[in-house]
Amino acid sequence: MEKNNTSPGFPPATERTLQILDLYAADPGPKTLKTISEQLHIPISSLYRIISCMQKYNYIVEEPFYPNYFKLGYKLSQFSSIAFSENDLIKLARPFMEELTQNSNQASQLCILSENYICTIDQYLPRSAITYISELGEKLPINVSASGKLLTALLPPQKQEAFLKRAEKVFRKNTPYTIIDLERLQEEFNKIRRQKYSTDVEEYAIGIGCIAVPIYHNSDTPVAAIGVTGPISFYRNTRNFDLMLENLRRVSKKLEDLLPNVL
Repeated sequence: MEKNNTSPGFPPATERTLQILDLYAADPGPKTLKTISEQLHIPISSLYRIISCMQKYNYIVEEPFYPNYFKLGYKLSQFSSIAFSENDLIKLARPFMEELTQNSNQASQLCILSENYICTIDQYLPRSAITYISELGEKLPINVSASGKLLTALLPPQKQEAFLKRAEKVFRKNTPYTIIDLERLQEEFNKIRRQKYSTDVEEYAIGIGCIAVPIYHNSDTPVAAIGVTGPISFYRNTRNFDLMLENLRRVSKKLEDLLPNVL
């Protein structure tokens, strides 16, 4: 009798595929179908179809010198090249964020896209209080955030379209300067793609400004944004703005150079 090793509610083939990947994660050596079948209690007939599908998409390949032995394929290297821990990024970025804050007296923030929002995953605050600032871990609509607009603008077109269909449902108008209209927002995205940075000029809160730049990691799509925020007077001073943008770009480049070393 076949042993049922799947969970109720999940498609059996999907769960078995993940079990196969887990098996190789624990022991990456080449394996026969018989070995996989015995260890995971998957019938050979079902396993053959799953492995054939995984071979087609290059997640599993046959050993060239050992017929009927299978190992992980090169397709998975694409995932390993982009998969990194947010904790690693936070750890690397923290000293630079501290430096940015101490040199400018602005709050520095590290943000990622999460679900339909932009999320602050770390921040370093100045000694002087800032009246309005997003809290650590808070998720905001992307249209009220420099980092949110930046990371959305730099998504590939198809991904951006799909993301905006979800994200626009949680848009909100915090101030008279907040952009709600998608057509106007697309104009903003075009400008952001050209200049490779984004600003928030009293769009989150009256009296508050922000600049954000992207952080890339082995991809044409940024994995995070790093920015600073504080009283709007700082951002209306051209010298302050240009110097801060230069410093943010320098920090972003250093982080991009360091990221491969944490993998």
